[in-house]
Amino acid sequence: MDVLSDVLDALRLESTVFAHGSIARPWGIRTEAHQDFAFHVVADGECWLDVDGTAPLKLGAGDVVIVSRGRGHALRDERTSRAMPLEEFLSTGGFATRAAKDGTRLVCGCFQLESLPDDPLLASLPPVMHARSLVHEVAWLGQTIDVLDRESASEEPGARTVVNRLCDALFVFVLRRLLAELPAGEKSWLHALVDPNLGPALRAIHEKPADPWTVADLASRAGMSRSAFAAHFADVIGEAPIEYLSRWRLRKAASMLRAGNAGIAEIAANVGYDSEAAFSKAFKRSIGITPGAFRRGEGAAA
Repeated sequence: MDVLSDVLDALRLESTVFAHGSIARPWGIRTEAHQDFAFHVVADGECWLDVDGTAPLKLGAGDVVIVSRGRGHALRDERTSRAMPLEEFLSTGGFATRAAKDGTRLVCGCFQLESLPDDPLLASLPPVMHARSLVHEVAWLGQTIDVLDRESASEEPGARTVVNRLCDALFVFVLRRLLAELPAGEKSWLHALVDPNLGPALRAIHEKPADPWTVADLASRAGMSRSAFAAHFADVIGEAPIEYLSRWRLRKAASMLRAGNAGIAEIAANVGYDSEAAFSKAFKRSIGITPGAFRRGEGAAA
């Protein structure tokens, strides 16, 4: 079981490229905070990234950066350059299809994630995820950026699908880099993925969420005593093992409800509930609306 893929599937990751091309000096772009994750790929040249609440970050050719939702940010050729609102910049034709001398070539877009409150993955992501020289270190990514740039401007059938799939791959590669560079001792859901004890327990939960797991069962998977496992799990992830199991069952159910391919009773059984009534009660208590209302897209939780 690939836990990260399982969670990303439930989040229904979708990508959009909204700008691409070369920018001649001097230049600056400002984007206000919104509910999507922004991403920028520096295909050539360099620039500065200023994210609200963080220190300025210099980006170079081959870098990929993702800015978490709820964070306004600016890109500039120099730290002193004026940054105009993105809409204004786009309306003035700031992005050129031909390479600008001493300019910067960018691919900019956003990731939409259909998340529920307190999602474990999203809660563990930092404000900025910077994969330095990622395009250069992963051989095929350089060609991928070229294809992404070309397909973004294409009117060929299926171009949007190609762009979305390539961007989805970028998101995963940045998360991989983030996992590889996690500081020792960090306490988060992401760290639990690579924890030698917690990793096997998480894989067990995600592989078979309907199984009647107990703390003792999961501790056995982790190779720890029951008490030591429970304490370590809560310390790293921030909630007790059975709490996590219950929340994941409901998130999995929400993903299945969005897909719309199974009845509520079938979904309830697939995530470990003995009855549709028990499932519906737990779902409404956690999500705020009934499974049927959630499937119909009613209420803020949808």
